[in-house]
Amino acid sequence: MMFVRLLPVIFSCLLMAAHFSRGGILGLAIFWLFLPFLLFVKRQWVVRVFQVLLVFAMIIWVETAIRLIQMRQAMGESWTRLAIILAVVALFSGLSALVFENKKVKDRFKKKKIDGGVVASILLTAGLLAIVQIKVANPMLLAERFFPSLGWLEIAVLALYAGFLVEKMFDPQEQQKWRLRIWLFFSVVFFGQLLIGLLGAEKFLMTGKLHLPIPAMIVAGPIFRGSGFFMPILFLTTILLVGPAWCSHLCYIGAWDNFASNGARKPAILPRWRHAARLGILLMIVAVSLLLRLAGVDSFYATILGAAFGLLGVGIMGILSRKKGSMIHCTVYCPIGLLANALGKINPFRIRINDSCTECGACTRVCRYQALSMNDVKNRKPSFTCTLCGDCVGSCHENSIEYRFGKIEANRARIIFLVIIVSLHAVFLGVARI
Repeated sequence: MMFVRLLPVIFSCLLMAAHFSRGGILGLAIFWLFLPFLLFVKRQWVVRVFQVLLVFAMIIWVETAIRLIQMRQAMGESWTRLAIILAVVALFSGLSALVFENKKVKDRFKKKKIDGGVVASILLTAGLLAIVQIKVANPMLLAERFFPSLGWLEIAVLALYAGFLVEKMFDPQEQQKWRLRIWLFFSVVFFGQLLIGLLGAEKFLMTGKLHLPIPAMIVAGPIFRGSGFFMPILFLTTILLVGPAWCSHLCYIGAWDNFASNGARKPAILPRWRHAARLGILLMIVAVSLLLRLAGVDSFYATILGAAFGLLGVGIMGILSRKKGSMIHCTVYCPIGLLANALGKINPFRIRINDSCTECGACTRVCRYQALSMNDVKNRKPSFTCTLCGDCVGSCHENSIEYRFGKIEANRARIIFLVIIVSLHAVFLGVARI
C-alpha cells in the first residue's frame, strides 16, 4: 500500500513540524505540517523537492543536537541520551528520502522534461526570499509584518507558486498567456498594496517614505536627490540576470501598456524616429532632474513634474497604444525601456530565428515591441527593442524561434531563462512595494 510506503516521509515531516512548533517558529511548523499533502501531486519534481527537504531536515536535527549538547555540557548535565535520540531522528529523516527510490513509489510520480526546471525555480525562489527573511531587519514579507515567523510560510507558498508557473509556461503555446496573466497580477498586487497603504494600513508600504511609482523615476529620483540608489541597483542587477526581460515581465507599469496594446488585433508599423525620440526623452529627464537639483527646487514641485510625466504616459497607453496595437509607451516614451534594451545586451540571453523559418509573418503579428519586422525576420534576429518576452516562440508554427544562451541547446536555454525570470517574478511579488 502506497500510504504505508510513504509513512517514513510523512512521519519525518510531522517531527519537523513539532520541532519548529516547540521553537515558536509558527510559519515553518505549518509548512511542515501540511507538506505531506504535496504527495498527492504525482510529479517527479515533488520527489526531488522532498528529498532536498528531508536532507535539510537531517541537517537541522544535527545542528539542534550539537546546540543542545553544548548547553547541557555548559550546565554540567548529562547529554548522552539526548545525543542518541537526536542522532536517530536525524538519521531517520535522512534515510526517509530513500523511500522515493523504491520502484513502486517511483512509478507513482510521473517524469517530465521540465521537472528539473520546476525544482530549480522552487529552490531559487526559496533561497532568495530566505536571505531577505534572515538578513533584513525590517520585515519585507507581508506575512512576517502581520504575524512574526509566518514569513517562512509565505516563502514556501511563493516558491511552490514559482514551480507551478515554470511548469505552465514550459509549453511555448502557453507562455504568452501565462506571462500576461502573472505580469498583470504583479502590477495589481503592487499598486493594490500602495493604495491600501495610502488608505492608512502602513504595513503595506515599504518604509512610509513614498516616491512616484513611475519607471523614469529610477533615473530621475537619485539624480534629483543625490541619494537613494536602491532602485537603480535593483534594476541593474535584474538586467544582469535577465537582460531587457525587465520590461516584459517585471515592470509594474509595462503590464498596463501591454494590456492596452492588445486592444488591436495586430501592431501597426511605427516610424523609425521612435528610437531617437526615446533617447531624447531620456536626456531630457536627466537634464531636468539635474537642473532642478542645482536650482534647489522644492521636492514638492519636482514631484508634480514627475506625476505629470507619468500621467502623460498613461494617456499614451490608453490612446496611442490601444489604437496602434503596439506598446507606444514602452518603445517610444519610457526612458527606462531604452536603458533596459541597451544595457540588456550585456546579458547572454538572446532570441534567434533558425533557418527553418518560412517568413510567414506570424511572429510579426504578435510582437507588440516592434522587434520583428519582416526585415528582422529575414535577418534572423529581433531588433533592438526585443524584451525576450517569448510571445513569438509560441506563435511560430515551424518552431523556428528559439532562446539562445551561449552554446547551450535551445530548449535548455529557454528553461534556464524561465527559471530565472519566474523566480524573480515570485520574489518581486513578495517584496516589491513602495
